Amino acid sequence: MILKGGIDFLGQRLYTKVMMVSIKKIWVGLVFSGLVLPAHATNDASPVQWLGASWDQAVTHVSDTWREGDWEAYAPVWTHHMRFHYDQDRLDDYTEFPAGVGIGKGRYNDNGNYEGMYAMGFLDSHGDPSYMAGYAWIPTWQVGQSEVKAGIGMTGFLMSRQDYNQGIPFPGILPVASVSYKNLAIQGAYIPGISRNSGNVLFIWGKWTFN
Repeated sequence: MILKGGIDFLGQRLYTKVMMVSIKKIWVGLVFSGLVLPAHATNDASPVQWLGASWDQAVTHVSDTWREGDWEAYAPVWTHHMRFHYDQDRLDDYTEFPAGVGIGKGRYNDNGNYEGMYAMGFLDSHGDPSYMAGYAWIPTWQVGQSEVKAGIGMTGFLMSRQDYNQGIPFPGILPVASVSYKNLAIQGAYIPGISRNSGNVLFIWGKWTFN
C-alpha cells in the first residue's frame, strides 16, 4: 500500500509536469539528445539535407545495434494505473498484469549509453492482445564501482491496440527508465494522459540479455 501510494504521488507530480511540456519542447530535447539532429549537421543545412543526414544517422544507429547487439528477452510484468486519474469502477474492470513476451537486440554504444530494438506482445488493460515494436535510447550511468547501471531516456515505437484506431498501428514517443545488474534489467515507460480515465500508466517489464 505504501509503495502504490508513493507511485501515485510521484505519478501525479509527473502528470502536472507533463501537462506543462509542449510538443515543441519535446522535439528540442530530441534534437539536443542527438537522436534527431546529427552531430555533423550545421545551421547552413537545408531542410532536405537535414532530413537526409538525420535519416543516415538513424540507419547507422539501427544497423550497428542489429549487427553488434546481443539478443534480449522481454517479459512485461506490471501496469500501474495512477489512482488519482481513474474512477474506481474503471479500475475494477482493468487488469494490471500484462502477460506477454518479447524479443530484441541491444548494446551499449561508444558513449556507454544503451540502445536497443524490440518487439513485444502483451495483454492491455482490458485483457486484449496488444503489440509494440520500437527503438530505445537510454543514457546510462554506472552506480559507483558496482555492476549496477541506471539510466533514463526515451523510446520511439509503433503500437497496435484493439480499442484504438481500429487496431491500425500508431507511432509514439515515451520516456523510459532502466536499472540493470549484469544481464538482468528492469525497465519502465510512463504513458501520460490528459482526459480522465485515460493514460497516466506506468508500464514495467523485465529484460534479460544473452551474452
